[in-house]
Amino acid sequence: MNNCISKFIEKFKPGENLQKPDEEILNFGRQMLPNEIVELWEKYGFGEYGDGLIKVVDPREYMNSLYTWLGQKDFNKIPIIVTAFGDIFYYRKLEDNENDVSLLNIHYRKIEVCGYSYQEFFEEYILDEDIIKNVLRADLYKQAVKELGKLDYKDIFFFTPALVLGGGEDIKYIKKGNGAVHHQVLLQIGQ
Repeated sequence: MNNCISKFIEKFKPGENLQKPDEEILNFGRQMLPNEIVELWEKYGFGEYGDGLIKVVDPREYMNSLYTWLGQKDFNKIPIIVTAFGDIFYYRKLEDNENDVSLLNIHYRKIEVCGYSYQEFFEEYILDEDIIKNVLRADLYKQAVKELGKLDYKDIFFFTPALVLGGGEDIKYIKKGNGAVHHQVLLQIGQ
């Protein structure tokens, strides 16, 4: 794999129990996403990367949640990676040759652009040590795994009380549970 994904794979080693994509999602990906992302799915699969710090996800599993947070369905926005804390990185097709990768931070209820192209995201943003420490919460993740154990595929670590309700990014506030359920809980809190 000699493209923008190769450095990503070096930094975030693929896990052992990755799920290969089915033909339906591959066909969808070929129509909606850059070839390199579809090749990542084909060669490695969906699941844990970087010892579970992030998950490359089947977009179908997070589309409903993403679109609920965004307020509308928009198939030009495709979830591609979820952090161990449930934040969603999603690809955005803007114009024919323009795209970016954005982050939906569910805990602080904000969206930010992470790379002004998917190449920039995979070659620079996600590899940056400050991003790994602060956005992916690598140190807190290691503490959480030590305290609570590794995550199952559908689980995330989350904060109780929620950060928007005064919780803190500290091990004493962390629990683990179903990511989709927690996405909905956090969405309801803000309404």
